[in-house]
Amino acid sequence: MEDSDGFPIPPLAQQIFALATDAGSEARIVGGAVRDFLAGRQPGDIDMAVAMPIEQAAEIFRKAGLRVIETGLRHGTVTVRAAGGASAPAAIEVTQTRIDVDTDGRHATIAFSADWQQDANRRDFTINALYVCADGSIADPLDGEADLRGGRLRFVGDAGQRVREDALRMLRYCRLMPTFASAGPDPEAVAALRAHAGLATALSGERVASELARLLVAPGAGDAIALMRDCGVDRAALGLSVDPSLLAHMPPIDPAGPFAAEGWLAALALIMPSGSAQPLADRLRLSRRDAKSLSMFDQLGKPQLAPQLAPPPDDPTIWQRAIWPLRRDGVNAGLVYVVATARTGGDVDLAHAATLACWDPPKCPISGTDLLSHGVDNGPALGQMLDTLEQKWVDSSFTLTRKELLAGL
Repeated sequence: MEDSDGFPIPPLAQQIFALATDAGSEARIVGGAVRDFLAGRQPGDIDMAVAMPIEQAAEIFRKAGLRVIETGLRHGTVTVRAAGGASAPAAIEVTQTRIDVDTDGRHATIAFSADWQQDANRRDFTINALYVCADGSIADPLDGEADLRGGRLRFVGDAGQRVREDALRMLRYCRLMPTFASAGPDPEAVAALRAHAGLATALSGERVASELARLLVAPGAGDAIALMRDCGVDRAALGLSVDPSLLAHMPPIDPAGPFAAEGWLAALALIMPSGSAQPLADRLRLSRRDAKSLSMFDQLGKPQLAPQLAPPPDDPTIWQRAIWPLRRDGVNAGLVYVVATARTGGDVDLAHAATLACWDPPKCPISGTDLLSHGVDNGPALGQMLDTLEQKWVDSSFTLTRKELLAGL
Protein backbone atom coordinates (compact mmCIF):
# COMPACT_ATOMS: atom_id res chain seq x y z
CA MET A 1 0.00 0.00 0.00
CA GLU A 2 1.09 3.54 -0.79
CA ASP A 3 0.17 6.91 0.65
CA SER A 4 -2.53 8.65 -1.40
CA ASP A 5 -0.92 12.01 -0.61
CA GLY A 6 -4.13 13.76 0.24
CA PHE A 7 -7.06 12.16 -1.55
CA PRO A 8 -9.97 14.53 -0.78
CA ILE A 9 -12.15 12.28 1.35
CA PRO A 10 -15.57 13.94 1.82
CA PRO A 11 -17.34 13.87 5.21
CA LEU A 12 -19.90 11.28 4.11
CA ALA A 13 -17.14 8.89 3.03
CA GLN A 14 -15.36 9.44 6.34
CA GLN A 15 -18.58 8.51 8.14
CA ILE A 16 -18.95 5.33 6.07
CA PHE A 17 -15.33 4.43 6.82
CA ALA A 18 -15.99 4.84 10.55
CA LEU A 19 -19.24 2.87 10.53
CA ALA A 20 -17.63 -0.06 8.70
CA THR A 21 -14.68 -0.08 11.09
CA ASP A 22 -16.95 0.03 14.14
CA ALA A 23 -18.81 -3.00 12.72
CA GLY A 24 -15.56 -4.94 12.49
CA SER A 25 -15.41 -4.61 8.72
CA GLU A 26 -13.73 -2.35 6.18
CA ALA A 27 -14.84 0.13 3.54
CA ARG A 28 -12.78 1.61 0.72
CA ILE A 29 -13.23 4.26 -1.93
CA VAL A 30 -12.85 2.59 -5.31
CA GLY A 31 -12.85 3.15 -9.04
CA GLY A 32 -12.93 6.24 -11.19
CA ALA A 33 -12.49 8.84 -8.45
CA VAL A 34 -9.28 7.15 -7.26
CA ARG A 35 -8.05 6.68 -10.82
CA ASP A 36 -8.68 10.33 -11.71
CA PHE A 37 -7.02 11.60 -8.54
CA LEU A 38 -3.86 9.58 -9.16
CA ALA A 39 -3.85 10.80 -12.78
CA GLY A 40 -3.88 14.41 -11.58
CA ARG A 41 -7.49 14.97 -12.63
CA GLN A 42 -10.39 16.30 -10.60
CA PRO A 43 -12.11 13.30 -8.96
CA GLY A 44 -15.74 12.84 -9.90
CA ASP A 45 -18.46 11.05 -8.00
CA ILE A 46 -17.30 8.89 -5.11
CA ASP A 47 -18.03 5.15 -5.15
CA MET A 48 -17.25 2.89 -2.22
CA ALA A 49 -17.09 -0.82 -1.49
CA VAL A 50 -17.75 -2.38 1.91
CA ALA A 51 -16.68 -5.86 3.01
CA MET A 52 -20.04 -6.97 4.37
CA PRO A 53 -23.36 -8.05 2.85
CA ILE A 54 -25.12 -4.98 1.53
CA GLU A 55 -28.25 -5.61 3.59
CA GLN A 56 -26.16 -5.54 6.76
CA ALA A 57 -24.35 -2.40 5.66
CA ALA A 58 -27.62 -0.67 4.77
CA GLU A 59 -29.03 -1.37 8.22
CA ILE A 60 -25.91 0.06 9.87
CA PHE A 61 -26.14 3.19 7.73
CA ARG A 62 -29.83 3.69 8.56
CA LYS A 63 -29.24 3.33 12.30
CA ALA A 64 -26.57 6.03 12.00
CA GLY A 65 -29.13 8.42 10.53
CA LEU A 66 -28.03 8.16 6.92
CA ARG A 67 -30.58 7.89 4.14
CA VAL A 68 -30.29 4.63 2.21
CA ILE A 69 -31.82 4.31 -1.26
CA GLU A 70 -32.03 0.76 -2.56
CA THR A 71 -30.96 1.65 -6.09
CA GLY A 72 -29.48 -1.77 -6.91
CA LEU A 73 -29.93 -4.06 -3.92
CA ARG A 74 -30.18 -7.11 -6.18
CA HIS A 75 -26.69 -6.28 -7.46
CA GLY A 76 -25.28 -5.55 -4.01
CA THR A 77 -25.53 -1.77 -4.28
CA VAL A 78 -27.24 1.05 -2.40
CA THR A 79 -26.98 4.83 -2.62
CA VAL A 80 -26.25 6.61 0.64
CA ARG A 81 -26.98 10.24 1.45
CA ALA A 82 -26.09 12.28 4.48
CA ALA A 83 -28.77 13.59 6.84
CA GLY A 84 -30.95 16.00 4.93
CA GLY A 85 -32.21 13.48 2.39
CA ALA A 86 -32.44 14.54 -1.24
CA SER A 87 -31.27 18.04 -0.33
CA ALA A 88 -27.97 16.71 1.04
CA PRO A 89 -25.03 17.92 -1.08
CA ALA A 90 -23.50 14.50 -1.74
CA ALA A 91 -24.46 10.92 -2.42
CA ILE A 92 -22.21 7.86 -2.51
CA GLU A 93 -22.92 4.56 -4.20
CA VAL A 94 -21.87 1.75 -1.87
CA THR A 95 -21.43 -1.81 -3.14
CA GLN A 96 -20.60 -4.94 -1.20
CA THR A 97 -17.34 -6.68 -2.09
CA ARG A 98 -18.48 -9.42 -4.42
CA ILE A 99 -17.84 -11.98 -7.10
CA ASP A 100 -19.83 -12.71 -10.25
CA VAL A 101 -21.46 -16.13 -10.10
CA ASP A 102 -23.08 -16.00 -13.53
CA THR A 103 -23.32 -13.44 -16.34
CA ASP A 104 -25.23 -13.12 -19.60
CA GLY A 105 -23.48 -10.14 -21.17
CA ARG A 106 -25.97 -7.69 -19.67
CA HIS A 107 -26.53 -8.60 -16.03
CA ALA A 108 -24.51 -10.53 -13.47
CA THR A 109 -25.66 -12.80 -10.68
CA ILE A 110 -23.42 -11.79 -7.80
CA ALA A 111 -22.43 -13.25 -4.46
CA PHE A 112 -20.86 -11.65 -1.42
CA SER A 113 -17.16 -12.15 -0.83
CA ALA A 114 -15.13 -10.33 1.81
CA ASP A 115 -11.96 -10.91 -0.19
CA TRP A 116 -10.69 -7.61 -1.62
CA GLN A 117 -8.54 -9.43 -4.18
CA GLN A 118 -11.62 -11.19 -5.57
CA ASP A 119 -13.46 -7.88 -5.63
CA ALA A 120 -10.64 -6.38 -7.68
CA ASN A 121 -10.56 -9.37 -10.02
CA ARG A 122 -14.19 -8.84 -11.10
CA ARG A 123 -13.72 -5.17 -12.08
CA ASP A 124 -13.41 -3.99 -15.66
CA PHE A 125 -9.97 -2.34 -15.96
CA THR A 126 -6.85 -2.47 -13.82
CA ILE A 127 -6.90 1.32 -13.42
CA ASN A 128 -10.40 1.03 -11.95
CA ALA A 129 -9.29 -1.56 -9.39
CA LEU A 130 -7.64 1.07 -7.20
CA TYR A 131 -8.80 1.70 -3.64
CA VAL A 132 -8.40 4.41 -1.01
CA CYS A 133 -8.47 2.94 2.48
CA ALA A 134 -9.72 4.58 5.67
CA ASP A 135 -6.18 5.60 6.66
CA GLY A 136 -5.70 7.37 3.32
CA SER A 137 -3.41 4.73 1.83
CA ILE A 138 -3.79 3.29 -1.66
CA ALA A 139 -4.52 -0.41 -2.16
CA ASP A 140 -3.46 -1.54 -5.64
CA PRO A 141 -3.89 -5.32 -5.96
CA LEU A 142 -3.59 -5.41 -9.78
CA ASP A 143 -0.81 -2.86 -10.38
CA GLY A 144 -3.33 -0.43 -11.81
CA GLU A 145 -1.25 2.57 -10.81
CA ALA A 146 1.65 1.33 -12.93
CA ASP A 147 -0.70 1.01 -15.89
CA LEU A 148 -2.00 4.50 -15.18
CA ARG A 149 1.53 5.94 -15.22
CA GLY A 150 2.42 3.95 -18.33
CA GLY A 151 -0.63 5.04 -20.31
CA ARG A 152 -2.01 1.51 -20.52
CA LEU A 153 -5.72 0.73 -20.45
CA ARG A 154 -6.08 -3.00 -19.86
CA PHE A 155 -8.96 -5.23 -18.94
CA VAL A 156 -8.59 -7.13 -15.69
CA GLY A 157 -7.49 -10.66 -16.46
CA ASP A 158 -8.88 -12.15 -19.66
CA ALA A 159 -10.25 -9.35 -21.85
CA GLY A 160 -12.70 -11.62 -23.65
CA GLN A 161 -14.16 -12.87 -20.38
CA ARG A 162 -14.60 -9.31 -19.07
CA VAL A 163 -16.47 -8.36 -22.25
CA ARG A 164 -18.64 -11.47 -22.15
CA GLU A 165 -19.60 -10.60 -18.58
CA ASP A 166 -20.87 -7.18 -19.63
CA ALA A 167 -20.83 -6.06 -23.26
CA LEU A 168 -21.11 -2.40 -22.21
CA ARG A 169 -17.46 -2.64 -21.21
CA MET A 170 -16.60 -2.44 -24.91
CA LEU A 171 -18.11 1.05 -25.14
CA ARG A 172 -16.51 1.98 -21.84
CA TYR A 173 -13.11 0.90 -23.13
CA CYS A 174 -13.56 3.10 -26.19
CA ARG A 175 -14.61 6.04 -24.02
CA LEU A 176 -11.65 5.81 -21.64
CA MET A 177 -9.06 4.92 -24.29
CA PRO A 178 -8.27 8.49 -25.49
CA THR A 179 -7.63 9.68 -21.93
CA PHE A 180 -5.88 6.73 -20.35
CA ALA A 181 -4.21 4.82 -23.20
CA SER A 182 -1.45 7.18 -24.33
CA ALA A 183 0.60 4.07 -25.15
CA GLY A 184 -2.10 3.08 -27.63
CA PRO A 185 -5.02 0.64 -27.46
CA ASP A 186 -4.18 -2.64 -25.77
CA PRO A 187 -3.93 -5.41 -28.42
CA GLU A 188 -5.77 -7.92 -26.22
CA ALA A 189 -8.56 -5.41 -25.62
CA VAL A 190 -8.92 -4.66 -29.34
CA ALA A 191 -9.00 -8.37 -30.14
CA ALA A 192 -11.74 -8.88 -27.55
CA LEU A 193 -13.79 -6.00 -28.96
CA ARG A 194 -13.53 -7.38 -32.49
CA ALA A 195 -14.36 -10.92 -31.43
CA HIS A 196 -17.33 -10.00 -29.27
CA ALA A 197 -18.72 -6.84 -30.87
CA GLY A 198 -21.95 -8.65 -31.69
CA LEU A 199 -22.78 -8.92 -27.98
CA ALA A 200 -23.56 -5.19 -27.99
CA THR A 201 -26.77 -5.87 -29.91
CA ALA A 202 -28.32 -7.22 -26.70
CA LEU A 203 -27.50 -4.13 -24.63
CA SER A 204 -30.43 -1.95 -23.60
CA GLY A 205 -30.77 1.31 -25.48
CA GLU A 206 -30.70 3.26 -22.24
CA ARG A 207 -27.31 1.85 -21.23
CA VAL A 208 -25.81 2.53 -24.65
CA ALA A 209 -27.20 6.08 -24.65
CA SER A 210 -25.82 6.76 -21.18
CA GLU A 211 -22.34 5.70 -22.27
CA LEU A 212 -22.52 7.67 -25.52
CA ALA A 213 -23.65 10.79 -23.69
CA ARG A 214 -20.33 10.77 -21.83
CA LEU A 215 -18.17 9.58 -24.69
CA LEU A 216 -19.26 12.06 -27.34
CA VAL A 217 -18.49 15.23 -25.39
CA ALA A 218 -15.17 14.09 -23.94
CA PRO A 219 -11.68 14.88 -25.26
CA GLY A 220 -10.70 12.39 -27.95
CA ALA A 221 -14.29 11.50 -28.85
CA GLY A 222 -13.28 11.07 -32.48
CA ASP A 223 -10.63 8.48 -31.54
CA ALA A 224 -13.14 6.65 -29.36
CA ILE A 225 -15.71 6.47 -32.15
CA ALA A 226 -13.02 5.43 -34.62
CA LEU A 227 -12.14 2.47 -32.37
CA MET A 228 -15.82 1.53 -32.10
CA ARG A 229 -16.11 1.59 -35.87
CA ASP A 230 -12.86 -0.31 -36.45
CA CYS A 231 -14.02 -3.12 -34.16
CA GLY A 232 -17.63 -3.21 -35.39
CA VAL A 233 -19.00 -2.14 -32.03
CA ASP A 234 -20.83 0.82 -33.58
CA ARG A 235 -23.07 -1.24 -35.84
CA ALA A 236 -23.80 -3.77 -33.11
CA ALA A 237 -24.57 -1.19 -30.43
CA LEU A 238 -26.37 1.37 -32.60
CA GLY A 239 -27.73 -0.62 -35.51
CA LEU A 240 -25.76 1.49 -38.00
CA SER A 241 -22.20 2.52 -38.83
CA VAL A 242 -20.97 5.94 -37.80
CA ASP A 243 -18.31 8.30 -39.14
CA PRO A 244 -16.09 10.10 -36.59
CA SER A 245 -14.41 12.47 -39.05
CA LEU A 246 -16.53 15.58 -38.34
CA LEU A 247 -15.84 15.36 -34.60
CA ALA A 248 -12.38 16.76 -35.35
CA HIS A 249 -14.04 20.18 -35.73
CA MET A 250 -15.93 20.02 -32.43
CA PRO A 251 -14.10 20.84 -29.17
CA PRO A 252 -14.95 18.96 -25.95
CA ILE A 253 -18.10 20.35 -24.37
CA ASP A 254 -18.18 21.71 -20.83
CA PRO A 255 -20.49 19.42 -18.84
CA ALA A 256 -21.63 22.38 -16.76
CA GLY A 257 -22.27 24.81 -19.63
CA PRO A 258 -25.30 25.57 -21.81
CA PHE A 259 -24.79 22.39 -23.84
CA ALA A 260 -24.60 19.97 -20.90
CA ALA A 261 -27.92 18.28 -21.65
CA GLU A 262 -27.89 18.16 -25.45
CA GLY A 263 -24.28 18.53 -26.55
CA TRP A 264 -23.88 14.79 -27.05
CA LEU A 265 -26.93 14.77 -29.32
CA ALA A 266 -25.30 17.36 -31.58
CA ALA A 267 -22.18 15.17 -31.71
CA LEU A 268 -24.38 12.16 -32.47
CA ALA A 269 -25.96 14.08 -35.35
CA LEU A 270 -22.45 14.64 -36.72
CA ILE A 271 -21.41 10.98 -36.70
CA MET A 272 -24.64 9.32 -37.79
CA PRO A 273 -25.78 9.04 -41.42
CA SER A 274 -27.97 12.05 -42.14
CA GLY A 275 -31.64 11.16 -41.95
CA SER A 276 -31.19 8.34 -39.43
CA ALA A 277 -32.39 10.25 -36.36
CA GLN A 278 -35.59 8.26 -35.91
CA PRO A 279 -34.16 4.72 -36.04
CA LEU A 280 -31.29 5.80 -33.83
CA ALA A 281 -33.66 7.43 -31.32
CA ASP A 282 -35.69 4.21 -31.28
CA ARG A 283 -32.58 2.07 -30.69
CA LEU A 284 -31.36 4.31 -27.85
CA ARG A 285 -34.86 4.68 -26.43
CA LEU A 286 -34.43 8.45 -26.30
CA SER A 287 -37.03 10.58 -24.61
CA ARG A 288 -39.42 12.39 -26.90
CA ARG A 289 -37.56 15.62 -26.21
CA ASP A 290 -34.12 14.18 -26.99
CA ALA A 291 -35.42 12.45 -30.11
CA LYS A 292 -36.81 15.76 -31.36
CA SER A 293 -33.53 17.55 -30.61
CA LEU A 294 -31.51 14.94 -32.49
CA SER A 295 -33.83 15.25 -35.47
CA MET A 296 -33.71 19.05 -35.40
CA PHE A 297 -29.92 19.17 -35.20
CA ASP A 298 -29.75 16.84 -38.20
CA GLN A 299 -32.39 18.66 -40.27
CA LEU A 300 -31.43 22.25 -39.43
CA GLY A 301 -27.65 21.92 -39.16
CA LYS A 302 -27.10 22.25 -42.91
CA PRO A 303 -23.74 23.55 -44.16
CA GLN A 304 -25.44 26.39 -46.06
CA LEU A 305 -26.73 27.79 -42.77
CA ALA A 306 -23.25 28.07 -41.26
CA PRO A 307 -22.34 31.48 -42.79
CA GLN A 308 -25.49 33.02 -41.34
CA LEU A 309 -24.69 31.69 -37.88
CA ALA A 310 -20.97 32.48 -37.87
CA PRO A 311 -19.55 35.20 -35.58
CA PRO A 312 -20.23 38.41 -37.56
CA PRO A 313 -17.53 41.07 -37.90
CA ASP A 314 -19.91 43.96 -37.23
CA ASP A 315 -23.62 43.06 -37.51
CA PRO A 316 -24.95 40.63 -34.89
CA THR A 317 -28.43 40.84 -36.38
CA ILE A 318 -27.25 38.50 -39.14
CA TRP A 319 -27.15 35.52 -36.79
CA GLN A 320 -29.98 36.88 -34.66
CA ARG A 321 -32.31 36.90 -37.66
CA ALA A 322 -31.18 33.40 -38.57
CA ILE A 323 -31.78 31.87 -35.15
CA TRP A 324 -34.92 33.73 -34.06
CA PRO A 325 -37.25 31.04 -35.46
CA LEU A 326 -35.13 28.37 -33.78
CA ARG A 327 -35.28 30.05 -30.39
CA ARG A 328 -39.02 30.61 -30.82
CA ASP A 329 -39.48 26.89 -31.35
CA GLY A 330 -37.24 25.92 -28.39
CA VAL A 331 -34.33 24.58 -30.46
CA ASN A 332 -30.82 25.06 -29.08
CA ALA A 333 -29.51 27.38 -31.79
CA GLY A 334 -25.95 27.14 -30.50
CA LEU A 335 -25.89 23.43 -31.25
CA VAL A 336 -27.45 23.94 -34.68
CA TYR A 337 -24.48 26.23 -35.35
CA VAL A 338 -22.11 23.51 -34.06
CA VAL A 339 -23.52 20.92 -36.44
CA ALA A 340 -23.77 23.26 -39.44
CA THR A 341 -20.23 24.56 -38.97
CA ALA A 342 -18.64 21.14 -38.45
CA ARG A 343 -20.39 19.89 -41.58
CA THR A 344 -18.64 22.61 -43.60
CA GLY A 345 -15.29 21.43 -42.29
CA GLY A 346 -14.86 24.59 -40.24
CA ASP A 347 -13.76 24.65 -36.62
CA VAL A 348 -16.52 25.30 -34.09
CA ASP A 349 -16.28 28.36 -31.85
CA LEU A 350 -17.91 27.15 -28.64
CA ALA A 351 -17.91 30.64 -27.11
CA HIS A 352 -19.97 31.91 -30.03
CA ALA A 353 -22.17 28.82 -29.84
CA ALA A 354 -22.86 29.66 -26.19
CA THR A 355 -23.77 33.21 -27.21
CA LEU A 356 -26.33 31.84 -29.66
CA ALA A 357 -27.70 29.41 -27.11
CA CYS A 358 -28.08 32.05 -24.40
CA TRP A 359 -29.36 34.93 -26.56
CA ASP A 360 -32.61 36.37 -25.21
CA PRO A 361 -34.66 36.99 -28.35
CA PRO A 362 -37.11 39.88 -28.65
CA LYS A 363 -40.79 39.06 -28.69
CA CYS A 364 -42.70 39.63 -31.89
CA PRO A 365 -45.04 42.62 -31.37
CA ILE A 366 -48.05 40.94 -33.00
CA SER A 367 -49.99 37.77 -32.26
CA GLY A 368 -52.88 35.81 -33.64
CA THR A 369 -55.23 37.81 -31.43
CA ASP A 370 -54.18 40.98 -33.26
CA LEU A 371 -55.04 39.42 -36.60
CA LEU A 372 -58.43 38.23 -35.36
CA SER A 373 -59.23 41.73 -34.14
CA HIS A 374 -58.44 43.02 -37.63
CA GLY A 375 -60.95 40.75 -39.29
CA VAL A 376 -58.77 37.80 -40.24
CA ASP A 377 -60.76 34.56 -39.97
CA ASN A 378 -59.52 31.91 -37.60
CA GLY A 379 -57.99 28.94 -39.43
CA PRO A 380 -54.97 27.93 -41.50
CA ALA A 381 -54.88 31.25 -43.30
CA LEU A 382 -54.40 33.08 -39.99
CA GLY A 383 -51.37 30.97 -39.13
CA GLN A 384 -49.85 31.51 -42.55
CA MET A 385 -50.40 35.28 -42.33
CA LEU A 386 -48.87 35.38 -38.84
CA ASP A 387 -45.80 33.51 -40.10
CA THR A 388 -45.45 35.97 -42.99
CA LEU A 389 -45.67 39.01 -40.70
CA GLU A 390 -43.24 37.49 -38.20
CA GLN A 391 -40.72 36.90 -40.98
CA LYS A 392 -41.23 40.48 -42.18
CA TRP A 393 -40.47 41.69 -38.65
CA VAL A 394 -37.38 39.47 -38.43
CA ASP A 395 -36.14 40.70 -41.83
CA SER A 396 -36.39 44.28 -40.52
CA SER A 397 -33.88 43.33 -37.82
CA PHE A 398 -36.78 43.37 -35.33
CA THR A 399 -37.46 47.09 -35.87
CA LEU A 400 -40.99 47.12 -37.31
CA THR A 401 -43.64 48.08 -34.77
CA ARG A 402 -47.02 46.48 -34.18
CA LYS A 403 -48.70 49.39 -35.92
CA GLU A 404 -46.43 49.13 -38.95
CA LEU A 405 -46.95 45.37 -39.26
CA LEU A 406 -50.74 45.67 -39.07
CA ALA A 407 -50.94 48.64 -41.43
CA GLY A 408 -51.18 46.48 -44.51
CA LEU A 409 -54.11 44.36 -43.33
